[in-house]
Amino acid sequence: MKRILLLLGVFLLLTTCKKDPETGDLLIIFEYDETNQENVTCTLYNSWENFQNYVFLDEQVSDEFGEVFFNELEPGWYYFEGEKVFSSMFAVYYMDSVLVEPLKQTNKKAIMYATKK
Repeated sequence: MKRILLLLGVFLLLTTCKKDPETGDLLIIFEYDETNQENVTCTLYNSWENFQNYVFLDEQVSDEFGEVFFNELEPGWYYFEGEKVFSSMFAVYYMDSVLVEPLKQTNKKAIMYATKK
């Protein structure tokens, strides 16, 4: 009887669980003046319209290697921007788009440029 209940439970679990759609990952590496930049605020948007309206999907801060990693993203085009403020007068910035494909990791190197605050 226990075996039948166990098999029934496994069967129900396998038939009721929905498989997530195939997703992809995104790794962005921020660099300025040939040096990877930590503490860059990276904002990710899932459409151009959301980028224009500042409706972001996720926001992360780069690690000591200048990297941010977004995992299990739905396939499609994403827009991102990164900013690091050094002082009240100096910051670096980068903005771009990237295609995330299913079952792949997309790597993007973001060479930042200086801006005035």
